[in-house]
Amino acid sequence: MSREIKEDRRVRKTKRALREGLAELLTEKSIQNITVRELTDKIDIHRSTFYANFTDIYDLYSQIEDATIQEISDIFSENYTVESKAFFKILFKYISENQQVCRMFLGKNVNPTFYSRLTDLLKEAYLACWRSEYGITDTAVELECYVHFYLSGNLAVVGKWADGDFEYSTEQIIMMFADINDDFGGLIRNKFS
Repeated sequence: MSREIKEDRRVRKTKRALREGLAELLTEKSIQNITVRELTDKIDIHRSTFYANFTDIYDLYSQIEDATIQEISDIFSENYTVESKAFFKILFKYISENQQVCRMFLGKNVNPTFYSRLTDLLKEAYLACWRSEYGITDTAVELECYVHFYLSGNLAVVGKWADGDFEYSTEQIIMMFADINDDFGGLIRNKFS
């Protein structure tokens, strides 16, 4: 195994530990009250390792937010055409694998910037999907209101699930979301097609 691959693995492992450590600290306190020393002590790395990758806690947070938005965007763009239950399996697998980060962004202390970015991303993804699937050509304000209603409910359920420490089984939540999606999709089809 080459030295470069080992280093890449080590860097990825360190960045993941920083990501999870910051997410855990953010469930306890606000970002303004978290120091680099506190984070590096928590995950047992040297501060110079932190500063080799990030300028400060806010830079780390921003990079985590950007990466999370990109990962969710990729899930939607690669899978939005699959059957709803299969799609939600993929989405909730991602959430299960990234519980700390999802709790940080979607739990009770939700960051308004992240929430807004996520809502904008999902709004466009759902509008594109509904237009394609149901042949909707209208971009009426009314359709956007339905999207916001749908997304607000979905994100609230995910936030409640995160705040409840993901105790509700993934299979149950996948079925719930698939059922809601199918029922809501029927409403959209009947209303706008």
